[in-house]
Amino acid sequence: MSNIMETMEKKVMPPMAKLNKNKVIKALTMGMMATMPLTLGTCLIAIAVNFPLKSWTDFLAKTGVDVHMNAVINGTTQLMALYIVFAIAYNYAKLKGHDGMTASMLSLGSYIILMPQQVMVDNAPILALTKNYLGSTAIFGGMIIALLVTHLYCYLDKKGLVIKMPDSVPEMVSKSLSPTFIAIIVFIVVLFVRIGFAATTYGNVYDFINGTIGSPIMKFGASPWSVVIVFMIINFLWFFGIHPNTILSVYMPVLITAGTANIAAFQSGQPLPYFAFSAIAAYIGLGGAGSTLGLAICMLTAKSERYKTMGKLAIVPSLFNINEPLIFGVPIMFNPIYFIPMILSTPVGALVGLIFIKLGAHAKMNPSISLPWTMLSPVGAAITTGLFASLGICCAILAVTVLYFPFFKYADRQALKEESIGE
Repeated sequence: MSNIMETMEKKVMPPMAKLNKNKVIKALTMGMMATMPLTLGTCLIAIAVNFPLKSWTDFLAKTGVDVHMNAVINGTTQLMALYIVFAIAYNYAKLKGHDGMTASMLSLGSYIILMPQQVMVDNAPILALTKNYLGSTAIFGGMIIALLVTHLYCYLDKKGLVIKMPDSVPEMVSKSLSPTFIAIIVFIVVLFVRIGFAATTYGNVYDFINGTIGSPIMKFGASPWSVVIVFMIINFLWFFGIHPNTILSVYMPVLITAGTANIAAFQSGQPLPYFAFSAIAAYIGLGGAGSTLGLAICMLTAKSERYKTMGKLAIVPSLFNINEPLIFGVPIMFNPIYFIPMILSTPVGALVGLIFIKLGAHAKMNPSISLPWTMLSPVGAAITTGLFASLGICCAILAVTVLYFPFFKYADRQALKEESIGE
């Protein structure tokens, strides 16, 4: 174990720390997180419009209220790419020391310019934008465009390619006019990109990105087993002190794209394309990375004063998926006793999830309901999926508790011996 720790400190931690500070990664993470108000703010409406009570849904349909409630979902989570482009561009420009609003405007304009702007109605072309290129289909393309356009803007701005206004001109006017030359260059470049991709078999840049980049990433990254592998890696690195956000920031585009695609399919009455992926993910990270809620429950049986105290302090935060008290307080980090259960907690939870998926516990999963990450897992499952799924989550918590128990009992006995010697 000491050799592994030494290798991690010398070989793994430096590049991970560097990755965590990378401006592109930080901009992607900050941009994704900035969309949380859209999903959390609409969760009550999503619950209400899809509440599994026939008399209620019939009432909504009869009065026409369901159309307006669905419009809230359609105008937020189903247009996620639109908001992500704006947020990523803004944060990336700010991180590079430039004006975030200008970068957002240029990126958003470029994003819309590059998408198809005609639909066929009765064999006649109509000017319109479709949700196909505003939601999950265009998320990967939107992220790339936001980063590239913002990078170009920041480069040209740094070169001083701006209109310098006299001091007598109000700051607001000066600020809005100064990037005029930059905007002209950006949109000329975007125009040529649009013309170039229109000449290909793909027809537009989004279909090209989805066909060559997005689809392969989603095929691997959004499979049920990939989420297990990714979270095992997260547990492994968290054990050595590398925060889960380092990996999650890279994996976030997959999570957002899969979630948005599921919402779009659900709203259309179609099968969820990433059903198994989302269902399995609900059984992973119960109580935080490493499913440490199981360990917190084990501590309630502690004999030593050390673990009795820690159990009382950690159980409530663990219920709400906050496990820093355990990671740093036990500690789990760099503690060989807990290495095995922390790594195995993910496949154990996933196995329980697979059983309940096969039993049909997630047949009525509603992906349009997004809850805070601090929501109690069984309660969240009951709201988004049903009581059967909530029972499945409880069984997964029980399974990881059993996994942690023998390792905890060993640590508890060691602590009890140390306390008796100290007396």
